[in-house]
Amino acid sequence: MSKHTVGPWAKDKLDRLREYLSAYTTIMSTQPWCQGFHYIDAFAGPGSHVVRHRRSSDSLESLINEAADFARTDPGQREFLAGSPRVALEIDPPFSTYVFVEKSEERAAALESLEREYPGRQIRVRRTDCNSYLRQLVTKSPKAWKLNRAIVFLDPFGMQVPWETIELLAKSQAIEIFVNFPVGMAIQRLLLRSGEFTGAQRRKLDEYLGSAEWYEVLYSRRRTLFGDDDVEKVEASGKKLVKWYQGRLKAIFGHVSRTALIRNTKGGHLYYLILASPKATAKKIADHVLSAGEYV
Repeated sequence: MSKHTVGPWAKDKLDRLREYLSAYTTIMSTQPWCQGFHYIDAFAGPGSHVVRHRRSSDSLESLINEAADFARTDPGQREFLAGSPRVALEIDPPFSTYVFVEKSEERAAALESLEREYPGRQIRVRRTDCNSYLRQLVTKSPKAWKLNRAIVFLDPFGMQVPWETIELLAKSQAIEIFVNFPVGMAIQRLLLRSGEFTGAQRRKLDEYLGSAEWYEVLYSRRRTLFGDDDVEKVEASGKKLVKWYQGRLKAIFGHVSRTALIRNTKGGHLYYLILASPKATAKKIADHVLSAGEYV
């Protein structure tokens, strides 16, 4: 089976996902009104990962390679780790169905082989763009969500999921998201200290964050000795951005958890894990799951 290569921080993320999913299925399996509760992995990968144990350079190229899982590995220092699809499949009680979305033909084929390993699980592999799939999921049969529930795991390596998709999921009032908010891994790379952006850069950030307000959150203006306005990036901009994003999630879902910081092997910030849900109970459980280590 194809294996993704990831950094050891992946174990932290997957351990937290496992704990939350276990609580989710335990609760949902006791709800007689619910026709089905479903797990949707929007960036499923191949189903297994190789954990890389090596020191990398601080270069932008190296960090991006680590985040995107394309860097070379040291075959003498690695271990296999169950990816998010296997984490979900091994939860007991199980979900009603498992949907793994993956555009790569090779990785999708690896995911399909899981049907043989887990014959008692209802597995669906969708070879498509996750945004197209998720939007269709919500809009095609809106009445189905009155008696069904789902959790969507959004774990991209960049800014592939725009706010429009997040907003549609929230409108269902039946779907919650466990999301990787890639502040250090992707967003901060675009946030220049000078505050100067091209039109294309601004549009990309506006689309992903769903508002142009991020600029006022992250940049301040001050008068110089020469009477000009000088723009500078605020201190602790990453934390300010994630708090602002939490507020936006809460406004559309109703409840949002604290956020757990995931770092790389060099101690650099990669992303924050956040749960957004229409249910207060989900927030309470996620707050517990995400409270270990560093959080906001």
